[in-house]
Amino acid sequence: MGEVSTATGVTIHGATGRMGTRLVALAAADRGLDLVAAATHAGDAQVGRDAGEMAAVGPIGVAVTGELTPGGEVVIDFSVAEAAANVAMACAVAGSPVVVGTTGLTAEAHAALKQAAGRVPVLVASNFSLVVNVMHALARRAAAWLGEGYDVELLEAHHRFKRDAPSGTAIALAQTVCEASGRSFDEDVVFARHGDDAPRQPSDLTIQTLRLGDHPGEHTLFFAGPGERLELKHVGTSRDSYAIGALRAAKWLAGKPAGMYDVADALGLGGKA
Repeated sequence: MGEVSTATGVTIHGATGRMGTRLVALAAADRGLDLVAAATHAGDAQVGRDAGEMAAVGPIGVAVTGELTPGGEVVIDFSVAEAAANVAMACAVAGSPVVVGTTGLTAEAHAALKQAAGRVPVLVASNFSLVVNVMHALARRAAAWLGEGYDVELLEAHHRFKRDAPSGTAIALAQTVCEASGRSFDEDVVFARHGDDAPRQPSDLTIQTLRLGDHPGEHTLFFAGPGERLELKHVGTSRDSYAIGALRAAKWLAGKPAGMYDVADALGLGGKA
């Protein structure tokens, strides 16, 4: 008798995108994962091509499909925000756990994912990097310890093709600081500062956005007071750190009961960052 496989079966949706191709490549090389499907949208020129060849790792016997058909134990979605609600519904119907790394999600998408969590385990994160999630924990402590006497500003940079701005990670970091410092995200977070009379208000938390070439991602959180400044900074040098975290989260989510889950738990950080 052959050995029973203990690998987690995974379907990748958005498989031909920048993150999707790295997910395919790394999943194909991971003995703890079994890549059972790679999906994109129907009009994609990569439909029908071997997913491994598409991801530049050689043939793996899995063809890129133009429609998501949830299969295996977990679906990983890194597609577009407009597709998230349909992905959530498809996974709920199929009984497939889903890991969502797509950013810029609408209120409708969040509602659909919350509804899907009544039937399957759902994990949504703006960033699957282990270091970024450690940064959340450090930001929370710094905001609480430094208090009102320190100005807080946030700068983010990504590649020129990124659709949403600011990044989901920047928004999540701002939310973390607001929760820890007593700020209101809706009232105190500023997305632009310009004009002849635009002084900084004491409770402001400004998010500045840069789009630069093929930059995989950078976030710098500043805490500045009289005569000194603290900077918490994450620089992504490759999308692999995000892909590795998402694949790790997929393994962790497989077999969990229905509900919404936190990326900090999946990455072994012991609770919400």
